[in-house]
Amino acid sequence: MRNSRRWSKSIGERGQKVRLYEARPGGPIMRSTWIAGKEDRKSLGHRDRELATRQAYQLLQGVAANETAIEEESVTLGMLARLYLSSPQHLAKKPRTQREDARKLNRVVNFLGPNRNVVSLSESDVIRFTSARRQGDKKLEKIVPDKKVSDRTVELDLILLMSALNWGTRERNNTGRRLLRENPLHGIKLPREKNPRRPVMRHDIYLKLLEVADQVDPLLTLALVVAEGTGRRISGWRNLRWNDVDFQEGTIRWRAEFDKKGFEDVVPMSDTVRDALREARKAQRAIGPAPVFPAPKDPSKPCDRHLLDNWLRRAFTAAKLTPELGGLWHSMRRKWATERKGYPVKDVAAAGGWRDEGTMLTSYQQVDAATIRMVVLQPTQRLMATS
Repeated sequence: MRNSRRWSKSIGERGQKVRLYEARPGGPIMRSTWIAGKEDRKSLGHRDRELATRQAYQLLQGVAANETAIEEESVTLGMLARLYLSSPQHLAKKPRTQREDARKLNRVVNFLGPNRNVVSLSESDVIRFTSARRQGDKKLEKIVPDKKVSDRTVELDLILLMSALNWGTRERNNTGRRLLRENPLHGIKLPREKNPRRPVMRHDIYLKLLEVADQVDPLLTLALVVAEGTGRRISGWRNLRWNDVDFQEGTIRWRAEFDKKGFEDVVPMSDTVRDALREARKAQRAIGPAPVFPAPKDPSKPCDRHLLDNWLRRAFTAAKLTPELGGLWHSMRRKWATERKGYPVKDVAAAGGWRDEGTMLTSYQQVDAATIRMVVLQPTQRLMATS
């Protein structure tokens, strides 16, 4: 049976007292202050009893001289993280992304202190966390083993903190007031990886892997052809269904639920990809919603990405090659983008599934010696004086 009693609590002495009470059972908490014989009532805009009690003590101690200060003083890193991770913006992401974001954000919050006042954050905190994360500080041991990491990894952790802070400047509480007046870390530079590892698979390496793929598993051959010929993420092509492949029109539908940004595309496929898919469908005798890359133990489900990673590693071993660090399936995506540098950026991005052209240019299209040589030795035209 639902409790009909309203929670209430009084703090302080006569003449200088704060009374806290629920507007209705389980409803928002109100505060009534009696200081110097004057009463002031206001809704705190939340239902957190512990937070309300802390705000009352702060008022009596003079930590907050007015209502605005009370509300701003109440926003701690732990509270901001909880609110952000339960927000519609965060919950709209894929479950795996939600878990990764929560792990990164909680790592920063636990290091800086969940009870830390958000408005007290400064550049020094960013520097402290960066240094500790680089060196594998013991304070991070419960979340991350004693391990040095790259600046890119540190940056990704701090990006989540910045996302939560920026969200707090846009979000309003029940009274219409913003959670944060401003992002206290606005304008502060985050660590950047000076020499990021972004290996690009060479075409001769791809051909050598293709030669030995059947020795590992026949499905690996198809995976190599589709990955190299479409430039798509592994999450996209491994989840393909046969009804996504239109042989008559020569297109592939890339579903929104397997796209990193949640977009759906229908893109032409090359002759090589089409021929490989046609042979695979004949071999599998599958149609409709059946997966193009069926899992060995349960053909009704797509192949697990870790199994595909393992197959590719075995192919490297069979070909007597050593993969570069970070040089598995994603290196083929960089290969695809780099080999198409001569085409308009918008079209390359659309065909490969990039929504941000800048990301494609920065992280995927890589510098190569042959193109540099062409730039230096083969200018498109010579500028001449005009009469």
